[in-house]
Amino acid sequence: MTASAVTPESVLDAPAEPKDILSSSDKADFDLIAAVRELGLPDEISARVELLIEAQKKRQRESAQRLQTILDSVVEGILIVDGVGRVQDCNKSACVLLRAQHDDLVDSGAEEMFIDRKNTVRHKLLNRCINISSGILRYDYTETMGQRRDGDSFPMEIIVSPAHFMGENSFLYIFRDITRRKQAEESQKKLEGELREALKLEAIGHLAGGIAHEINTPSQYIRDNLKFLNDGYGSLSRLLGSALNTLWKHRDSLPEGTFREFSKQMRDADLEFLLDEIPHATQQSLDGINQVARIVLSMKEFSHPGSSEKTATDINRILSNVIVISRNEWKHSAELTEELDPELPHIPCFVNEINQVFLNLIVNAAQAIEMSGRSVEEGHIHIKTTAIDDQILVSISDNGTGIAKENRSKIFNPFFTTKEVGKGTGQGLSITHDIVQVKHGGRIWFETQMGKGTTFHVLLPGDDRSGTKAPPADKK
Repeated sequence: MTASAVTPESVLDAPAEPKDILSSSDKADFDLIAAVRELGLPDEISARVELLIEAQKKRQRESAQRLQTILDSVVEGILIVDGVGRVQDCNKSACVLLRAQHDDLVDSGAEEMFIDRKNTVRHKLLNRCINISSGILRYDYTETMGQRRDGDSFPMEIIVSPAHFMGENSFLYIFRDITRRKQAEESQKKLEGELREALKLEAIGHLAGGIAHEINTPSQYIRDNLKFLNDGYGSLSRLLGSALNTLWKHRDSLPEGTFREFSKQMRDADLEFLLDEIPHATQQSLDGINQVARIVLSMKEFSHPGSSEKTATDINRILSNVIVISRNEWKHSAELTEELDPELPHIPCFVNEINQVFLNLIVNAAQAIEMSGRSVEEGHIHIKTTAIDDQILVSISDNGTGIAKENRSKIFNPFFTTKEVGKGTGQGLSITHDIVQVKHGGRIWFETQMGKGTTFHVLLPGDDRSGTKAPPADKK
């Protein structure tokens, strides 16, 4: 068949030789248009074929560009890794996540993205990915620690999936940085832990009233019985003294040896010691049981369910209860003194929240003294209340470490703490600030000096100012 007799249909149905040549894998870069021209086809058919080839090339370029755009837009890093663990290609996100250039990643070992240099993570993934017994290829997933090229590490989620490129078995490594997720999970765990503690304390609070009643009942009759014994001892002591005096006066008229035997029994019983010490013992017992009663009463008032409305509150009584409740927190660190103004007016407060404010401040003061290394005799906490017009100023001072300059602006920030891990959540002063300024419309600020201590001032208004914008706290 001559070239002039060739029709378009016959070109499409042409023998397979040219098509085999054009589709041969080792001739991938062959110039198709030049090949068509060499066939000597009519100009019209040649032009049509060239247009078809150009259109196909354009579609391929557009498809490749679209695919590359999609890959570069994906937030996950993608590596194409061959069977021996060498990176063949990667997307833009992989370069960003691993902090490397494209050329640095290509032909490098895939194991460099793992902190585990023994490749155990990668090998486990591959072993699970290729089921040797069944020959089935499947993807697998894990979380591990990734290694950036600048030496930084990050928590990484990675999926390894089998893939075929150019007739060879390869693997897709699809990974992402999960630092934020891990931080969120840690924050969630922390909040859940704090919630559990809060629920536990709430349960204890509900039980405290009943426990206080149960303790108070036996305490009451123990106290009454001790008082009875103490009062009765005085009468018996006077009666015994009178009897001894009578015996002494009439000793000569008694049967022989009677007074001597009685005197011996007195010495054996150590009567003089008993007469001196029994009143001390009963008085100490009375003091102890009175202290128990004060603690029980303070616990009962401290744990009383709070009202949803503000109630007229005696701040001095609140402080006295908190001092009793928190005694175990400060008695090993400092001496505590009170200077409470007896003329304080009652002011509207949420009692439970104000309890928490003063408890936080007293415990913080004790911990600051403990951190300073002062002995119990050297440590000192001073609590003072003052009436200022219709407002109440409460000042809680310590001679602890003081607050460093770089921390003073952050002291009321949520989760900020200078305490050791496990000793502070960074929530105490943040909550205190919110209770004072937002819920009560008051002010809280501090004065501090490094090495000498800190004084926190709480100014509470005499009227209800909640819901009004509070002035900013001073931080001197």
